[in-house]
Amino acid sequence: MTCIFAPSTIISTMMNGAKMGVTMAIEFVGIYAVWMGIMQVMDDCKLSHKLSNILSRPVEKIFGRTDKETRKNICMNIASNMLGVGSAATPYGIKAMKGMDKGSNKATRAMIMLVVINSTGIQIFPTTVIGMRAMAGSISPSSVIIPTIISTFLPTILGVLLVMAIYRRKNG
Repeated sequence: MTCIFAPSTIISTMMNGAKMGVTMAIEFVGIYAVWMGIMQVMDDCKLSHKLSNILSRPVEKIFGRTDKETRKNICMNIASNMLGVGSAATPYGIKAMKGMDKGSNKATRAMIMLVVINSTGIQIFPTTVIGMRAMAGSISPSSVIIPTIISTFLPTILGVLLVMAIYRRKNG
């Protein structure tokens, strides 16, 4: 069996792939710009503080006592991830980590919890995936919402429970 390579086919395929990559990147920049703008408006309108107040009990239960600004950053980080905009969540996550850092050069329980919640990627509205499916010409780009909710909530709940159990066992 012989394999024949056509250099012109390989080059044109590479060029088409590069073109699609650039087009997709430009479209994603638009999606992220809109969502990061929405997050900034939420912050400017003090909606993030209201969200922080509403979520303060669950956040305090999961992360322990934190100052108001750190709690707001945790809430905005989680809200961004739930909206499927992980890149908008990153600045809030970094600020939250700095707020939780006690200068001991050790990750605290709260810091580990934030990493677990971010790593499991809890989402209610997977905007990035929906955007990718729409760009690819999907007939029903939003049909992934229910599977996404199920497949992100379960690992998040399990991760939170495991961190709590490990720290309870370690300190108990």
